[in-house]
Amino acid sequence: MTEKPPALKTDIFYSLITLGNTALWAILSGWLLYFYLPPAGEGQPLVPATAYGVIVFLIRALNALLAPAIGHLSDNAQSRWGRRLPFIFFSTPPMLLFFVLLWTPPQPGISHWNLLYMALIFLLYNLAYSFNQIPYTALLPEIARTEEHRVRISAWSSGFLLLGMILGSLASPLIEQLGYAQTALLYALAALPLFYLPFLVLRERPESRIAATDRLDFRQGLGLMLRNRSFLIMTATGVFYWGTTTLVQGSIPFIVTEICQLPKSATLYFYLPAVLGALASYPLITWLAKQVGKRRVFSVSLLASALVLPGLMVINERWPLPLLAQGIGWITLQAVAMSGVIMLPPAFGAEIADRDAELTGQRREGTYYAAWGLLDQIVNGAAAALLPLVFLLGRSRTAPHGPLGVRLIGVLGGGLMLIAFVIFQQYPQTPEEL
Repeated sequence: MTEKPPALKTDIFYSLITLGNTALWAILSGWLLYFYLPPAGEGQPLVPATAYGVIVFLIRALNALLAPAIGHLSDNAQSRWGRRLPFIFFSTPPMLLFFVLLWTPPQPGISHWNLLYMALIFLLYNLAYSFNQIPYTALLPEIARTEEHRVRISAWSSGFLLLGMILGSLASPLIEQLGYAQTALLYALAALPLFYLPFLVLRERPESRIAATDRLDFRQGLGLMLRNRSFLIMTATGVFYWGTTTLVQGSIPFIVTEICQLPKSATLYFYLPAVLGALASYPLITWLAKQVGKRRVFSVSLLASALVLPGLMVINERWPLPLLAQGIGWITLQAVAMSGVIMLPPAFGAEIADRDAELTGQRREGTYYAAWGLLDQIVNGAAAALLPLVFLLGRSRTAPHGPLGVRLIGVLGGGLMLIAFVIFQQYPQTPEEL
């Protein structure tokens, strides 16, 4: 039996949540460190530098421990809306509220009260984010049942992700004009309808619900998941490319101001070409995934990223090109190289969840996506904690070693992507081997 052609509006409305979430994530990843620990000459630090990284990591780790429970709840929830949609509906307002509050510390200068405030609000934001995004990502295998449809909806989601990054990049001139808090409020209000419009279209499949008498308990489900070889390989791969994404995203304002010697408002000029280059790559990736398989395309994208990222080290005034052109060229190549890595993981996740359903007789997407969310939180927290420490090697143009720490992010990211490439070579080549 073949799947009926899916309504295009379902794909688009599902991806609207990615658009809203990514716009907020782009601001948070790109500017939170810059806000609390600005470089020399850009403002006064608001928290101790060493404590910032420790707090961010601990909060990510603590929140990550709750992710499997959230996924289990999502898998077994019962309501007339289905299993996933109620979580998305009720978690959106607190998530947006805590996003805005992150930019309103109580003290104007460096203070332990600011650190305590940031820790509390960041913890609550991440908790609301998990209740929102774990059920949301777990919807994909229900909405798209064939591999071709999953790759297509992944392309739509990735396209909206990049559009969200463009919207996030527009924050730089707004921050200069309005300040961080008012900019965050504008983005939260703009994102609100993007989280709720999909409820006009999205519907869950009634057959995916699990009868209470047939449900696996939390420990049984976790044990089965940890014996899933495809899940383990994809997860180990993800650990390294998640870390790379966080490192690069958090470094962009510093690359603009410290390496390319431009004002922070110029961040917009770096995002736009990179996003357009990645968007132009998505139709090719969709076609190649259909022709040669998503495994091969994903593998090539990992390797290409490992080769391009260290190019950040060679941006220099001695070249005949302006620093702006060198920086834009590097970030655009990096975005094109990573486009397969950004686009294809949801299709792999749906494939792995399908195999689990064949073995257990239950749809447990929430458990799998929660496990990925757990590790994503920990890895992102570790990367965010590592970032200011790497910058200490040479954080700004006024430091004795110049922006060496910022440049090293390219080398570090390239090494992480190379490790991800090596690990992913063990991923099963055929559906029968999953």
